Amino acid sequence: MKNFPELWAIIPTRGGSEGLPEKNTRPLAGKPLLHHMLEAARASQRLTRVILSTDSDQIAKVAAQISNIEVLKHDSELSIPGKPSFGVFQHTLRKLLQEGVTSPRVIVLLRVTAPLCLSTDIDSALGLLLSKSDVATAVISVTKSDVHPKRIYVIDEEGVLRAREETPEKDFPVPRQFFSDVYIRNAAIYATFSDVVLGGSLWGRSPLAYIMPKERSVNINDETDLILAEELLKRRNQNLDR
Repeated sequence: MKNFPELWAIIPTRGGSEGLPEKNTRPLAGKPLLHHMLEAARASQRLTRVILSTDSDQIAKVAAQISNIEVLKHDSELSIPGKPSFGVFQHTLRKLLQEGVTSPRVIVLLRVTAPLCLSTDIDSALGLLLSKSDVATAVISVTKSDVHPKRIYVIDEEGVLRAREETPEKDFPVPRQFFSDVYIRNAAIYATFSDVVLGGSLWGRSPLAYIMPKERSVNINDETDLILAEELLKRRNQNLDR
């Protein structure tokens, strides 16, 4: 029994994908890609409701194979390529609240393209937000970046490579230990509050970081990501069998 306040997950998905066609239902370690996050959400000890919203009949059919997952359809205009998934997230929350149910204590956006995320990651991120709700507007999952912004270059109109900002690497590379740690969103978990979402933001003014290791932070955008995730899941399963 989950003795927690109402904590919802909304999982926006769409049928099309430019980088990897039909990626949400592509096989990964013997299951459709989207099943991995759905199973993690279902196994969460904190979530009280899990809703997948999609514009695709095929995704809806595949998602329905996982028990205790609600599947809603949204208009395809909300899932135009290049359009942020926040629109689907906000629209779905509004639709659910119009049914007259009590607003959840916390609402979390999960992405099926982060298949290595664990249920314990979801619970830990939710726990962090609940414990810091007096100061935080959200918790975002991040991972340590291999690339520091002072090592990022652009190519100008003449084809010359130029640093985007002032950098100590003016004449030669310096060791990576010279730079402070920086983090990037790993696109797995965004836990926040209903009023923040309804106000037009996914994380508000004071988001906190939930740090995840690199091996659980693969975000599937192309075939290379899929191959890497397959190998990492294979190794994880082998470790569980020992």
